[in-house]
Amino acid sequence: MSGWEAAVSGLNAAVVKTFGREVLYLPEAGGQATVRAVFQAVREVEDASPGVYAVLFVRLADLTTAPVRGDEVEIGGTRYKVFDIEADAEGAAVLRLRQVS
Repeated sequence: MSGWEAAVSGLNAAVVKTFGREVLYLPEAGGQATVRAVFQAVREVEDASPGVYAVLFVRLADLTTAPVRGDEVEIGGTRYKVFDIEADAEGAAVLRLRQVS
């Protein structure tokens, strides 16, 4: 790992530790893991229904498997489905979520 990657990885860990909360990650393939991640309930407005989506910032090393579309996350008793994944080269990802009805 380069100096830059190590610095960003350390920053990501600090952000998750400081601003994160415990969430239940439910891979589509089965199983579950409790991980710490940063959650924003209403991040962006969409033109299409349902109109808004939430995001979850997570360190990939904290997950038991790589995230895929269709995975679910339970946060505070509310279930969300992953519909988009934006991973970076330093081992973190932003997961875009829609609430499961």
